Amino acid sequence: MDRPVLTIDEVAAWSGPPLILFVGIDTGGSLVHQVFGRWARELGQPWTLRGVDLPPDTPPTTYRRLVRAMRDNPAVRGGIVTAHKLRIHRACAGELDGADRLVGLTHEVNTLATADGAVTAYARDAVSLARVLPRLLTHSSARDRTGLHVLCLGAGGAATALLLTLHLDIDAVAGARGPVDPPARITFTDTRPEALDDLRRVAERAGVANARLSYVPVGAPADHDALLADLPTPALVVNATGLGKDAPGSPLTDAAPLSPDTVAWDLNYRGDLTFLRQAVEAGAHPVDGWDYFVAGWAGGLTAVAGIPLTGELLARLADAAAAHRPHLAGSTTSR
Repeated sequence: MDRPVLTIDEVAAWSGPPLILFVGIDTGGSLVHQVFGRWARELGQPWTLRGVDLPPDTPPTTYRRLVRAMRDNPAVRGGIVTAHKLRIHRACAGELDGADRLVGLTHEVNTLATADGAVTAYARDAVSLARVLPRLLTHSSARDRTGLHVLCLGAGGAATALLLTLHLDIDAVAGARGPVDPPARITFTDTRPEALDDLRRVAERAGVANARLSYVPVGAPADHDALLADLPTPALVVNATGLGKDAPGSPLTDAAPLSPDTVAWDLNYRGDLTFLRQAVEAGAHPVDGWDYFVAGWAGGLTAVAGIPLTGELLARLADAAAAHRPHLAGSTTSR
């Protein structure tokens, strides 16, 4: 494949095969470039993938210029957005011709579909997570989610998806809100109080009123250790901080009291994965983020293709990517 990253001007001028964009910060080295061709074939699409790298402080005018370049070039079929979900929503709401209901709840955009000069936005992270979570919980002694105690470290996009998946029937949200029985206890943490405020507002928009739901600001890994010490089991502890991939380290210390009846889910599948090492050493059940990576892309690509994300299709896409999965000592996928 030739150069995997384009500028916005190159997106506007693209005249090659039907194009899917990967909008992130540093997309060129992503493993997705190795598996995308197999996914496109499974979906029956002639797509090719290129990245668009934008820094975290990208101004709103640049986001709007990108969306217009996608809309005005019929060779561009859509894009998957990773690190810019909130900022694209804030900057480009006026550029959108349509949006799914999860965009309205989350104020995030993780997928853009462009067809016939129109741009439709989707927030598919919760749809993807809802496909992964039931398999993940088979590693827990909890008979169902109502007996589970959840501690999510980090309050970004993955935490938003987890909040909605644990409280709503996500498939029903496409047409109408539908409550489900939540876990026994759910705690979200973050070092940024504003991230917790954003998550609280998502809960309010979604009609989630749960006395067992809490938002806790933290300042250091030792604060997470203290929360773990007070966490009943069976438990699900999620590393949604990016530590272990985006930056080295873990949101826990090596003395963190992870118990054998805890599923320790790291949303990372590559990097130093310190959190998973800590889980293995403590005797907890470690699960990496590979299946969520596959399901996340599957959720976005099926939205662009205009087809449902069924369990059978997700299994095919997972099988197509399996040869490229990093082999991580001590961890399992959620399958």
